[in-house]
Amino acid sequence: MIIKFKDRIMEWWLAANTLLFGLFISAPPTSMSSEIFNQLLQHISEKQWAVFFMITGATHLIALIINGRRWWTPILRSITSAANTSVFILFGVGILFSTPTAAGAYIYLVMISSAAAICFYRAVKDASVAIEARKYDPN
Repeated sequence: MIIKFKDRIMEWWLAANTLLFGLFISAPPTSMSSEIFNQLLQHISEKQWAVFFMITGATHLIALIINGRRWWTPILRSITSAANTSVFILFGVGILFSTPTAAGAYIYLVMISSAAAICFYRAVKDASVAIEARKYDPN
């Protein structure tokens, strides 16, 4: 994969690792067998979490690939970045409610979600520039 913009390296990393995380938890049937995932698995199955992560990561990667080809693509990138941020916050909150002292709660809820929020902020900034530019050049 060719990375078009070095200032989006963290967003490429996030999108790719979201997809890879989904693939990882889809492969072994017991990757979420630890008690820290109990709260998460009460709502949806391990396979459903895997699909959720894979779709989120794949759509985010597609949004990054097509970004800049049309005026609206930064908006799409913002939406997929928001979805990616949300999925990690949901995952982190689920772990927090299951096992508040688990390192996973910190990793997903603070570390990864913070990085995702930074990506979302940058995507929204780019989208606002695109929307503002559209006012002056509607073609």
